Amino acid sequence: MTNPANSAARISKPRLGSPPACLRALRHFMAGWVAIVLLVAHPVQAQTAVDLTVDEARALATRAMLADEPALALQIAQTLLSQNPDDRTALVIVAAAAPRLGDPATGRQAGARAWRLSDTDDQKYEAARLTALAAANEERFTLSTFWLRRALTVAPNAAERARTTQDARAVTRRNPWSSQFSISLVPSSNVNGGAEDATSTAPGNPTGTLSEDALALSGWRGSLSFGTQYRIQEAERSRTLVGLQYQSSRVRITEETTVPDEAFDTTYYEVNIRHDRILENGSLSLRATRGTYEYRDLNLRAGTTEFQKFDIRRIGLDRQIPLSDRSALSLSATREWLDYLAPGIGEVDRRIFGTGLSYQLESRDRISGNFTLVDSDGESVNYTSQERTISLAYAWAEPIGPISLSAGGGFKWSDYPDYRLLLPVDGGRQDTTSFIFMNIGFPEIEYAGFSPGLRIDASQADSNVSRFDRTTLAIGLTINSTF
Repeated sequence: MTNPANSAARISKPRLGSPPACLRALRHFMAGWVAIVLLVAHPVQAQTAVDLTVDEARALATRAMLADEPALALQIAQTLLSQNPDDRTALVIVAAAAPRLGDPATGRQAGARAWRLSDTDDQKYEAARLTALAAANEERFTLSTFWLRRALTVAPNAAERARTTQDARAVTRRNPWSSQFSISLVPSSNVNGGAEDATSTAPGNPTGTLSEDALALSGWRGSLSFGTQYRIQEAERSRTLVGLQYQSSRVRITEETTVPDEAFDTTYYEVNIRHDRILENGSLSLRATRGTYEYRDLNLRAGTTEFQKFDIRRIGLDRQIPLSDRSALSLSATREWLDYLAPGIGEVDRRIFGTGLSYQLESRDRISGNFTLVDSDGESVNYTSQERTISLAYAWAEPIGPISLSAGGGFKWSDYPDYRLLLPVDGGRQDTTSFIFMNIGFPEIEYAGFSPGLRIDASQADSNVSRFDRTTLAIGLTINSTF
């Protein structure tokens, strides 16, 4: 967990364009005469009214701003705006000067108007960064991030894109709201987790034939995920967050079948709370969740689906322990209660224990391994099981050519001691699943702080109950925020 005390990074001040850049904009305006009141020496001294052309007034305001005289620059710019509210140069000067004089709201409004009046990408970039800075000074961090994303769409070069991205990350750390958004579109050889063969076999049960919806169906799965958290408490060594999470998945079956697409639609939403605390040796997190998972129950003969769901209550504890400068140990314990709407299932009580070890190599690449144990007790014997999963992952610190890369795999063993079909399965049901995955990012491809990636998943499950023999390959396009 990041030390909350380190989260006070500040957005860097946008650089107002150099005098030649600002003066180039003067050609867009008709010259006129403006009476400018200059305050000299001391407020009690006389004020002098000087007649200047509009062009001269803009140049004087720009020079005052660059000479660190924001009050004078603001006064001249406001006089210009009283003559012409669409004077973009004056608006830019107000956007830069007003926040420095304690009025960020005026600066933000001027910067937003300057953006709308901008004709070139350079002008838009200048206006967006000034607006973002003003919003950050108002502590409107989400709005500041929005304007920094706009600035990224018109950044003039790689150095400015990197500077703006760094500023966006600093604003994100200061923001008590933290949101994540991702979408994916995945072609899959088995969108429904179906069996490979239509023949149904299981020890102690007669041979039968699986229904159409129980067989593997190829198609596309689209997913949307949105999460937001609000930091309600933060101290030097602790913080507390409350959050909401929403996930939705929709399927499009691409092969001939009578199974409707909506039979595999799912929706999940939750509210959660988490408290993190830094200890003398690592960190400790306590969390609680209340959620609902919605799905459809298919009546294949009628070709209809029925709404089903199960409610989730979850509490958990996570412990992070650094073992050295390069290695860390993680421990977790979770208790879940699932309450199914469907008759015949009832409640399921799950206990989940996990441990992981990560190590950073000299190259800064990271290798990690995890072991998870899930013990489930259900009112239905088919929901009583024990699962053990072991996995290994490797993440490259530096891009490999134009891509970033992480990959891994593992095995999962599942045992359902009292599983039954028409009759109890002799010896219970046992599944063995092997899986691999790969995350490929494209950091050089980015728009407004969003970058695409590919997620590749492949798995093969072998079971003594043939319904659960399955092979799945899915390749998905994802879009994620870079900050």
